[in-house]
Amino acid sequence: APVQLWASELGGEGVFLRDIAPLDATLSGPHEFHVVRNAGHFAFFLCSPLLAQAVPDICADRSGFDRAAFHKEFNASVIAFLRDKLGTARN
Repeated sequence: APVQLWASELGGEGVFLRDIAPLDATLSGPHEFHVVRNAGHFAFFLCSPLLAQAVPDICADRSGFDRAAFHKEFNASVIAFLRDKLGTARN
């Protein structure tokens, strides 16, 4: 099965790049491995204002990391990958 694996460079909450990178080496089939530079584990969450107020640590990013820009790139990459691998037409 096609796999697109994503990891944050900085990790956090028990999920670290050093733990994910070996998975890249053990995947036998064709796959993509993306490391999001300067990102922590929770960068993959979209934070609403309510979530940011309730759990600010999850929504705080390191200086220089743009979560909104990352999600635009991330979402586009995942959609393109799925369309390519599943052969779906663009709508």
